[in-house]
Amino acid sequence: MLLLCLGNLRADDGARLRILAPLVQDPSPKVRVEALRALARIQSPEAAALALTVLDQPMDPTLDYALWLTINDLAGPWIRSVQDESWKPEGRERQLEFALRALPPAQTSRVLGQLLGDPPLPAEGSGPWIELLGAAGTPAELRRLFDQVVSGGFSDPAAARALDALAAAQRQRKARPDGDLMPLVRLFDAPSPAVRIAALGLAGDWKLSENLGPRIAGLAGEASTPPEVRAAAIAALRAIGGSGAIEALGGLSAAPDPALRRQAAVARVALDPSGAAPEITKLIREPMDEADAVAFWRGVLASKGAARALAETLPDAGLDPGVARAGMRVAREGGRTELDLVVALARGAGLSADPSTVSNELIRELAARALAEGDPARGEWIYRRNDQACVSCHGIGGAGGQVGPDLTSIGASAPADYLVESLLLPNAKIKEGYHSLVVATSDGTEYTGTLARESPDTLVLRNAAGAEVPLPKNDIVRREQGTLSLMPSGLLDPLDEQQQLDLIAFLTRLGKPGDFDAARGGVARRWRIAQTVHTDAQAGQELWPLTAAWEDRRWNPTYALANGTMPRPLIEELTAAQSWTARLGVFAATEVRTASAGPVRFDLTATDGAELWVDGRKVGGNGTSEVRLDPGIHRVLVRLDPRRLPQTLRLESPDAAFVLN
Repeated sequence: MLLLCLGNLRADDGARLRILAPLVQDPSPKVRVEALRALARIQSPEAAALALTVLDQPMDPTLDYALWLTINDLAGPWIRSVQDESWKPEGRERQLEFALRALPPAQTSRVLGQLLGDPPLPAEGSGPWIELLGAAGTPAELRRLFDQVVSGGFSDPAAARALDALAAAQRQRKARPDGDLMPLVRLFDAPSPAVRIAALGLAGDWKLSENLGPRIAGLAGEASTPPEVRAAAIAALRAIGGSGAIEALGGLSAAPDPALRRQAAVARVALDPSGAAPEITKLIREPMDEADAVAFWRGVLASKGAARALAETLPDAGLDPGVARAGMRVAREGGRTELDLVVALARGAGLSADPSTVSNELIRELAARALAEGDPARGEWIYRRNDQACVSCHGIGGAGGQVGPDLTSIGASAPADYLVESLLLPNAKIKEGYHSLVVATSDGTEYTGTLARESPDTLVLRNAAGAEVPLPKNDIVRREQGTLSLMPSGLLDPLDEQQQLDLIAFLTRLGKPGDFDAARGGVARRWRIAQTVHTDAQAGQELWPLTAAWEDRRWNPTYALANGTMPRPLIEELTAAQSWTARLGVFAATEVRTASAGPVRFDLTATDGAELWVDGRKVGGNGTSEVRLDPGIHRVLVRLDPRRLPQTLRLESPDAAFVLN
């Protein structure tokens, strides 16, 4: 109706634009769609510029399509405004990207040619041009970007960005530069690890040539190759595929580094499950760290056909029990039903294979014993163990993983025998919304997890390890709802009897009044721990935790106990890399969110000498402090004397919300 009315309105373009301007920003998506289609009837640069401002509001598929149609209708006027510089891209990078992607390739080239000119892009990569070329550039523009990066025309950070942009063009649009792509190989030896990683990733995305197998395998096998570059080389071989890659990966089975042999075997099983089975068998005869074993099995079983190939070839004896137990656990997690492999692993390692024989009588007996004999305090530490992965999947008090249900009140809302059944038989009763999702991609990989979020182009899974895995929809060949829980069977297998009772006792106390009541808000639960040492002071970086990015590897992330305290043993464990005599300070960092400007009170329980810092300013110490904060997220740090660590650390605020994840 709006489109028809404005189409028939006897008024000049300026009057119609004044009417449409507020409608493009209207809270109703339907009104914005109508306004966009009405703008398409006004063939002027101003109409195109106004249409693109709809991107300032939340978008949905219908709005996206309406804007795409409108920009196509107004392509001529908009391009003229770019050419005469009446429409400038500065501050409008998102609008420019959308418009370029909406236009036919010939028109995209005209616009980019006008904006970029003939000189090379800035060597330091300033401006939005690298990412814009990746998002909307034609093969000719991508060639320009490719030539500049392989000729050394960018700084190392900009070169890595350029390679990532070329990879995004391939993955998202199936677009790549014109001409010969083999010059990319020069960058495999770049001094910058980031450039080498990006180049190897791009070689895989382009499936450059299986003849590169020996070259890439040689790079992976060099002792001087950094671990992250080695991982990128293995991933490139897997992505390139073909007989050359399979042979190259097989050659790495004799490498002296067991981690490299495992990486190569995981990649090879994706390309050749039957051929890789003997190497997998050899590896699972050797002891592994628990975490390494779980990661190894998750990599192996992500490949379609791997479980069947292994089940048919595993020996009747000689498997390492710990590695086999980890394999059994992974084979039963994430909605998998690899029972043949579970039986084969159990047989080969002399383990019990069938958790389904658990009886109701046993469940009731274990629940009763946990209530009578279990120690919930010890159980909380078992819950936090890395090999149990409870923290990575479940939150307590809102802090922790989001793969499974939050456990804040599980002990108050569920009887003990229900909790025992959930641990022993996780598929018996699955909470609504926590069934697994199984997704297969075109490269033969199968992913399992819960749906984290979804956009028109990307599906994001949250896997059993708590990590988010983005999957381009144009790579998905199968998607189905699983019938099983992501929580694996056999979760209690690594625990002895008393440890099982302690863990169950802890879960039964959650949500009940006392030391395990995590329902109370206003307390810091998510922390990052770091320490400063003499070398930091010598470099003038004694206070680096005040501003260092959370991605900095010197931070050790952790969570408070259910009661909101950080005990001294946990702080010591996370700062044990250096002798105490070398440490200058221990920092515990968290974040708060404030909704409005005003005073914020903090109550710190630590030791005398502790300092409280907010946004890089010291505002107090042990006890109560108050600071005025603007709306937003603020970094809060507690600086501790390493010689006087508190028995417990606790930070509360009645005026701000602590960030939990």
